[in-house]
Amino acid sequence: MTALFLGVDGGGTFCRARLVNQNQEILGEAVGGSGNPRIGIESAWQNITNACLEACQQASINAEHYPTITLGLGLAGANQTFEQDLVLSQVSPFGQRYLLTDAHAACLGAFNGDDGGLLILGTGSCGVNYKNKVFDIIGGWGFPLSDQGSGARIGLTALEYSLAALDGIVQPSPLTDSINAEFSLSPETYVAFQNQTPLPKEFAAFAPKVFEFAQQKDTVALKIIEQQVGWVCRYLDSLVEKGTEKIVLAGGVSEAIKKYLPTKYGRYLCEPIGDAMSGAIFMAQTKIGRSTV
Repeated sequence: MTALFLGVDGGGTFCRARLVNQNQEILGEAVGGSGNPRIGIESAWQNITNACLEACQQASINAEHYPTITLGLGLAGANQTFEQDLVLSQVSPFGQRYLLTDAHAACLGAFNGDDGGLLILGTGSCGVNYKNKVFDIIGGWGFPLSDQGSGARIGLTALEYSLAALDGIVQPSPLTDSINAEFSLSPETYVAFQNQTPLPKEFAAFAPKVFEFAQQKDTVALKIIEQQVGWVCRYLDSLVEKGTEKIVLAGGVSEAIKKYLPTKYGRYLCEPIGDAMSGAIFMAQTKIGRSTV
């Protein structure tokens, strides 16, 4: 059987898996739940495995051939040795696996393995510069200490302003009114939400509402975006200072926030050649990343 490769883009909200052959022909592609090991390794690994199995089923690959398939894993939350060890210790029906973060994979995919910079703005955020086959990572340490400019940080800030408006600490706006209605106009409902230890994706679920109200010139929504754009600019400046000549913005928040960025970044921003799954496949084919060996 021809060589097969599975590339996984495991984000904080969902993961995607793509199966290709040695000629880069797509044989199957599937979507699953969060692939971030920080949400719980058992849950994340089950989501990843299910997406991979579905991609194989689309290609009518028999289970007896699974051990010959090489995996490239680009996972959010996998930038520390502890999480990497957890991922690599999981039982898998597939063969060799190579592990990096989703930001690494997205950068490799964006430039097809060539030099370039990437700022991923999804549920979380992370900057990465790839030059002369060496990665230089900026941020990405996890919510809420890091991940500025991400959906989770935007959503968290929206909840902060909304609760403050409910308490009369700040002036309300249509955005805060809308969110407070979801929380039954009750501070206790906010506390109950907080006490459930919500995941980053549960905060990020409020980010689209911020951008929606910003289009209506909502003062609080615009203030939140201004604050997060400031962080995004710092990330971009850091990439430029590291010598990055081309930068790709990736992730679900990137398209929405792009129009709020200063025009000076236009000379650096470019469109990606491929996505994070492409990068994860590149990892599997070229044996880049931490391995099970």
